[in-house]
Amino acid sequence: MTLSKLPDGFVSPHKLTETNTSDAILLGFSGGADSSALLHMLSIYSKEIGCKLYAAHINHGIRGEEADRDESFCIETAKKYGVEIFVLKADVPHIAKKSGDSIETAARKVRYGFFEELMKKLSIPLLATAHNANDNLETVLFNLSRGTGLDGLCGIPESREINGGCIVRPILKMSRKEILEYCDKNSLPFVTDSTNTDTDYTRNKIRAEIIPSLLSINGAAVKNASRAKENLCADSQYLWQEADAFLKEHFKDGRTSLKALQKAPSPIFNRAVMKAYSEISNGISLDSIHLESIRKLVIKGEAHSSVDLPNSIEAAIEDGLLFRKKAETVQIEPYDVEISHGDNYISQTNCEIIIGNSQRKINVYKKSILLYIDFDKIKGVLRVRDRRAGDRIIENGMHKSLKKLACDRKVPLELRSRIPVIYDDEGIVAVPFVAVRDGVKTNESNKNALPLQFYLY
Repeated sequence: MTLSKLPDGFVSPHKLTETNTSDAILLGFSGGADSSALLHMLSIYSKEIGCKLYAAHINHGIRGEEADRDESFCIETAKKYGVEIFVLKADVPHIAKKSGDSIETAARKVRYGFFEELMKKLSIPLLATAHNANDNLETVLFNLSRGTGLDGLCGIPESREINGGCIVRPILKMSRKEILEYCDKNSLPFVTDSTNTDTDYTRNKIRAEIIPSLLSINGAAVKNASRAKENLCADSQYLWQEADAFLKEHFKDGRTSLKALQKAPSPIFNRAVMKAYSEISNGISLDSIHLESIRKLVIKGEAHSSVDLPNSIEAAIEDGLLFRKKAETVQIEPYDVEISHGDNYISQTNCEIIIGNSQRKINVYKKSILLYIDFDKIKGVLRVRDRRAGDRIIENGMHKSLKKLACDRKVPLELRSRIPVIYDDEGIVAVPFVAVRDGVKTNESNKNALPLQFYLY
């Protein structure tokens, strides 16, 4: 069989990723009909174009002698094709029990961990898996049952990036019926996993009960789902491009114009928020319930309001919408100490207050500031303490909330708890970056003025 006679449903791994045809391929080989058919196709393909082909098999330790049989079959089959194979034996039930994951989730983590390890070790950029059109429909139905959006209805992608390379699905457009016909036509032996008939597993239930019902309604249901997938993926790609354009225009450093978000259409809003969140959360995604909470927050638009998100992150209305990691808000131990002329280091917040002339040049960076205080207006001694709930300062004849002033002055959230409150016998005198009490603030021309330099390290 020549390359031109490979089935129409087969798509070149290098074409899927637009990579060099000399790049090696690693096949995830279970020994089932799908992966046995794909091994046969890839062995033809790799010989024709001259790329290296490897195989990897995992014995999950779930099916006892049957799993050992599959392992032996895969080793012998790979040897027949002249393909180097790597085998991993793992006790997945024990791993699942220890981690708290389901058997399916634990098995998947073991598989892909092994694949990525091999790809890195052998410099293999492409991992081929034997997912097919039936698998795609199963995924769509599973996602649909969970209330997915457009991306979930796109099913399994033909390729996607992973650590160290890219996963490709060369036979994703082929139905399971076509694959079995290919195996029969080419006299390809394969093994059958007995757990595939266990309907306690969600996907098996979809495979055994739901898809046959769909096929009884329309015999082309699997192929039609593949065609629908292509149309939906094109729509999704366009919306992601529009969201990227929105982010480029309106989103900077985790912050955006609240008005722009309030006017954004729902498909653009959701994608822009998901992408911005993904960047700060190292790739973790948001569920629809989180997106709805953020949308309500934005529409309401109340300053200082926030919602909790996964991975210790908050979305807060602070000068637009700001994603921030909760861990960045430093918890400060309560303190209350007297300060005097000269250098005063506050260990609890790793900051310094210098009263009087200093040879140090004030840093133009936002974490330092120079104030002038009329010390004739200070009552008693100066002290500094941590910020407390309900703190207020007299500014422009009014008692104003320090929390609100910090928001209005756009002091970064992660710095607010570290900025000390300077006070005397009459109350709060000054809070660097936030406010200075009426009558105390002055300039260097005042004969009673002393400079106060504040550094936050």
